[in-house]
Amino acid sequence: MGRVLSVVVAVLVFAIPAAAQDLAAPPQTRSVLRVLFVGNSYTVFNNLPDLVAAIAAADPDGPIIVPMLVTRGGATLRWHLENGSALKSLATGKWDFVVLQEQSLLGGDFKDGKAVVGDPSEFHASTREWAARIRAVGATPILYMTWARREPADAARVQKALADAYLGIGKELGVKVAPVGLAWAETRRRLLTLDLHIWDGSHPTPAGSYLAAAVIYATLTARSPVGAPSVIQGHPTVPSGEGQGVMVVDPSLRVPLVDLREATAAELQKIAWQVFSHYNNK
Repeated sequence: MGRVLSVVVAVLVFAIPAAAQDLAAPPQTRSVLRVLFVGNSYTVFNNLPDLVAAIAAADPDGPIIVPMLVTRGGATLRWHLENGSALKSLATGKWDFVVLQEQSLLGGDFKDGKAVVGDPSEFHASTREWAARIRAVGATPILYMTWARREPADAARVQKALADAYLGIGKELGVKVAPVGLAWAETRRRLLTLDLHIWDGSHPTPAGSYLAAAVIYATLTARSPVGAPSVIQGHPTVPSGEGQGVMVVDPSLRVPLVDLREATAAELQKIAWQVFSHYNNK
């Protein structure tokens, strides 16, 4: 096993100031970034913000990341503008960054067994509104590009459509894109035996979330995730009881969120940095 790093983060809908103190107790020389994550199950699986915070905590020369998450299963960014607590959290949190994750098919669905990516115009309109609101409170928006489903015959087409949609609106608005989906595609090309999808062919395994976290960490900090721990312990996410798809962190439990071989983690870190660097002209 690799190095083990334990980290505590806020709940998905409500911040936990006391718990955050465990994470946000760096030496005075380390800065702190407060990051709000807005999305759905692709963000909540394996407690992605916890993983990003753990990668940051292990880099002694980088900032500490203190995250909070507002999610609902299947939600679009438009849904978050019109429902739930995301805008309230944005207004009250004094964030440095807000990471936005759109529904994985941009509101699309399946037809004849194939994934159909939705018209990106709704995603783009929602992103324009989110970016304006985020900048109005002094924070910086980041777009979290998602990945294609597992189906090999369909993946390249879907990933291109997703990448075009994210990179296009990112260029228009001057918003950085965390190219997670492109890192997934590169990983699937290089590491043929590593499964990034769980059984449903859609949601991430711990390795998939780890790769996403490495790309997002690089995008937030412009620092390489190479050298991050391969084993990360933290709090699992569980249903809140407040409605379908609403999850919270269970502070009473501590489990391995990621437990990878060091060689696998190192390869994922390298791919994350290479893909981030390519798409951000580093």
